[in-house]
Amino acid sequence: MLTERLRARCPSAEPIGTAYARGYKICFEKKSKKDKSGKATLMSRDSNSDKIHGLLFQINKSELGLLDRVEGKDSGYYRDDWFPVTSTENGNILSVTYIAEELVRGLSPFDWYLALIVAGAMQHELPKEYIECLRVVETTRDVNSKTIDVREEALKILKNAGTKYESVYQEIAERAK
Repeated sequence: MLTERLRARCPSAEPIGTAYARGYKICFEKKSKKDKSGKATLMSRDSNSDKIHGLLFQINKSELGLLDRVEGKDSGYYRDDWFPVTSTENGNILSVTYIAEELVRGLSPFDWYLALIVAGAMQHELPKEYIECLRVVETTRDVNSKTIDVREEALKILKNAGTKYESVYQEIAERAK
């Protein structure tokens, strides 16, 4: 959700608003094929009282293939090109999102990964209670040498986004197991 992270991957990315989807919740039950950590996905719920908040970005169509690769399309995620959301600016619209093909219970995201999500939610002023729910997700300290480049890139993006976002990582990392 952090604009700087998406722009590092898709330079044309432009935030165009916030949105929510009823009947879904965020979970970290998509198992990363690279590092085995929990990655974010949407989980369908029977209740419309569940609501997930997020951001809407516009990107050039020429970057969609690049976004597919970094989001893991056909590598554990599928792309939903017709995902209904309620935009706070434009009402009911269709969006594009990536959803895990399989859920694995008991996973935790890496501390830096959750920090990127929380920082993005803060940056775009999602509801405070939603941000607090994200902040308390149990995380794992990333000691995997295979992910050092990704972790260092994430920490650099958080630092460049500003002190308050970098401090989010420090807060989450202190609680990581």
